Amino acid sequence: MQEKNASVHETLNIDLITKNGNVKFNLTATKRLGRVMKNAKTIIILIHGFLESSDGWMVSGLAPVLLNRTGLKLFALDGRKIINWEYFRSSTYARFMGEQLGTSLSKIIKDGQDPTKISLIGHSLGAHIAGVTGKRVHQLTGQLLSRITALDPAGPCFSSVDSGSRIERTDAKYVNVIHTNGGVLGLKEPVGHMDFYPNGGMSQPGCLLSTCDHSRSWEYLAESISSPKHFPEFYFLLPARRCDNWTMFKDGLCSKNKVSYMGLSSDGDPGLYFLTTGSSSPYGLGAAGSG
Repeated sequence: MQEKNASVHETLNIDLITKNGNVKFNLTATKRLGRVMKNAKTIIILIHGFLESSDGWMVSGLAPVLLNRTGLKLFALDGRKIINWEYFRSSTYARFMGEQLGTSLSKIIKDGQDPTKISLIGHSLGAHIAGVTGKRVHQLTGQLLSRITALDPAGPCFSSVDSGSRIERTDAKYVNVIHTNGGVLGLKEPVGHMDFYPNGGMSQPGCLLSTCDHSRSWEYLAESISSPKHFPEFYFLLPARRCDNWTMFKDGLCSKNKVSYMGLSSDGDPGLYFLTTGSSSPYGLGAAGSG
């Protein structure tokens, strides 16, 4: 097993994403990675899901809008040679990948990197990889990463596993989750400090297939990053209202004062948040979407 894991580890890379293209590093090159991360105001690591890669749909959808932020160093874990086979087999590698990323980040942190500057964004299997990464960093350094944004965390094979193998709210200082295909390809139950359920969190308007619902989570996130929060009237902001459940939200029985913006701008009281969206981009409905 050690030989097997060693060979898999050799195929696990991390890309520095720039406007001029990706620069690939082996995940074990912690000294080089540490030098690249040094002096960054914010470090974000994107973690793709099943059948994806560091230059796949999810990363390609989020990278351009993130790179518009100043002082940001953007990376993407590349597990295309590990989680691009049969799903069940791939799901068994989520913990391994998270532990490897967490170990590498821990070495960089012990060399002086501030963990509160590091955030992870993971989609599907990548959300659980992010969670395990956060656990590993805490185990090895006693510190927590700043933030994990979990985009429709994978449901199959993770609905009933122990919390050590999947995302949970203790994996970073702040964990927020966007559920878009809960109960099918994604988890339905809340696992973060703030869990957002656009359109109830199970299916999304304009989608006919679960794969579309599942991917809509990162599309919503990309749109939210493009939306300046300081313009409340801006059409495609994604405000959500805290509520006990989707039925109460639809019936207008939620607190009128508990609103938070879904995405990287989310903050506020822990709990469940609901909103409605449009069927095509721009998805946000502004204040009308929060009921």
